[in-house]
Amino acid sequence: MNPDDKSIKMITNPVIYDAGLQHLLYMAQIVEARDPYTAGHLWRVARFSRLLGARLGLGGTDLFQLTLGAYLHDLGKVTVPDQVLNKKGRLESGELLQMQAHSLAGYRMLTRYAQAREIAVLARDHHEHWDGCGYPQQLDTTDIATGARIVGLCDAFDAMTSNRPYRDGMPLVQALELIREARSVQFDPAMVDAFLALGEEEMLLHIVGHSDLNRPLLVCPYCGPVVEMPADEQSATFCRVCTGKFHVRRNKTGRVWLEDFDTVHGGPEDMIAEPDMAHLSGLFEGGSSGGS
Repeated sequence: MNPDDKSIKMITNPVIYDAGLQHLLYMAQIVEARDPYTAGHLWRVARFSRLLGARLGLGGTDLFQLTLGAYLHDLGKVTVPDQVLNKKGRLESGELLQMQAHSLAGYRMLTRYAQAREIAVLARDHHEHWDGCGYPQQLDTTDIATGARIVGLCDAFDAMTSNRPYRDGMPLVQALELIREARSVQFDPAMVDAFLALGEEEMLLHIVGHSDLNRPLLVCPYCGPVVEMPADEQSATFCRVCTGKFHVRRNKTGRVWLEDFDTVHGGPEDMIAEPDMAHLSGLFEGGSSGGS
């Protein structure tokens, strides 16, 4: 890996306290909240990317910038209509084009912020494929920025292992096998090998199915979408689809589940997605080890 790769230039951690970039981080969380099935997606992709980047030799501010770009990679989905973003079935050709446009939209949004211009290419190119069959520019092999190759692999893996309206997430072993099959087709072969090694070392388990460290995603017992565990387990949490209000319960074996408040429902104020900057600080400032 070339440490001077133009997609991962040096910035310092205080950039997350820049007002403009904080606005982008808030917006990214709001965009994610539009889809009740993708809770924690940005955190997981950023965490996977951080682990993979570290395994490939990145460190310090290079690794920080990769993590930041991974967190913001789907920012352009703010331009995708809800009926397309949340459609349960296969997208029609026009809908597919609307969905694919999110990568360029994210790139254009990020280039408007001086502190984010160097990571904009990660948003634009994370759907490019090693064999040139991706989008939006049909780039191939090393013409795809290193950071975008990392984020693209991690994004695909999280999509495989996450619940969707039309299917449950795959078991980790099955998803890793699909990543292996896409070696030298969709993904950089060296990155596939490094990612598979992380899986074999069980360094992905604490990320899959979580929205933060020690915060597993839960399933609404009434309607099925995932529900994000609150940072404080004593606080109530709500399903933003059926508006159910729940306690979080954890037994001595570590199993976690939701228990309802006798069918009490939340009000409009409870459906608002509140950005969580505390968990962002832990993501960007933590180490790159499996338990960080």
